[in-house]
Amino acid sequence: MNNKLFLMALSVVFCISCKQTNVNIDAFNQVIEVSTLDSIYSDEEDELGVITDIGIYDGILIAKHMHDEYNFSLIDLASGKLLQRWGRKGNGSDEYLDFGSNFVIQDSLLVFSERMKKKIHYVSIPNVLKNSDSVDVAQAFYPYTVDFRPTRFCFLDTYKLAVGSFKEGRFGVLDSNDSIMDFASGYPFGYEEIEGIYRGNVFQSDIKSNNKQRKFVISTFASDVFEIYQLSDNCVHRTFVSPYANIPQIKQKGGRFTVDYDKSIAGLMKMAVSDDLICFTYSSLSYTEAAAMDMASREILCFNWKGEKVKKYILPFPISNLSIDEHYIYVVRYQNDRTIVYRFSL
Repeated sequence: MNNKLFLMALSVVFCISCKQTNVNIDAFNQVIEVSTLDSIYSDEEDELGVITDIGIYDGILIAKHMHDEYNFSLIDLASGKLLQRWGRKGNGSDEYLDFGSNFVIQDSLLVFSERMKKKIHYVSIPNVLKNSDSVDVAQAFYPYTVDFRPTRFCFLDTYKLAVGSFKEGRFGVLDSNDSIMDFASGYPFGYEEIEGIYRGNVFQSDIKSNNKQRKFVISTFASDVFEIYQLSDNCVHRTFVSPYANIPQIKQKGGRFTVDYDKSIAGLMKMAVSDDLICFTYSSLSYTEAAAMDMASREILCFNWKGEKVKKYILPFPISNLSIDEHYIYVVRYQNDRTIVYRFSL
């Protein structure tokens, strides 16, 4: 594919499917107060580290940890048993310097980046289940330059999509040969004070994809802003921007711009997607206040891939993480120094 053909037509094809309104992003017609959740797993005997991300694969919940001997845990959803732990941090054989900011489940592969080595690793989940240490891992280097600094990846068809810091554009795209695609994109809100590569340092984001609909979604931390993009032919079109009321507030500190966490809302926090839904944990508190509560929330906001509001869930207790499949939403709760995984029906 000619990279020059892969142009962001945002100035022409800016298919915003919503109108800017003053309705808060957490105002839903359908609100469901969840009273009953199924407890799937507790680490009372295992003592896992803090969970930073979760995903679902073939009846197994995969959890990513911080401050733990192993970076990943695989939990059987039917029995609630911890099946396997994998991913040691280090510089030796079968060890990794880091495990990136997120992970992706792609078919039967657990995919994560090793940012310090600029590598993406593809790990067979069935092989991990058989042997926790000596697992064959495919890997590929990704470009990292002064103008192209990806931090979080997802995949759409043969493309790698990334948020991070880029001299030009809201996000980056790598083709099937891991070459940087040449295009321009813009942020959905003003950032006149901040130039070039520094925009991504300040306005940090998350990204997830939907291969069935050939779409992906980007959410901006410390805000109520999310965007949906469509991949079609040789172009990417932004099809939706949330009717935001709270963009990240910025301030200067030490001669540089940064987010003012006291004046910015926590907003859209953890994100999970399925073929049909985009779901977020949400808090209207300031980012500073939410951080003091470990970024936990009782509210889950769900949208379809057109950006339309579907339903809002209110849980009986705050949760810190979520994932979603066709039938359930899975959530992580911390209680009395224990990690508990629950699920409830959509």
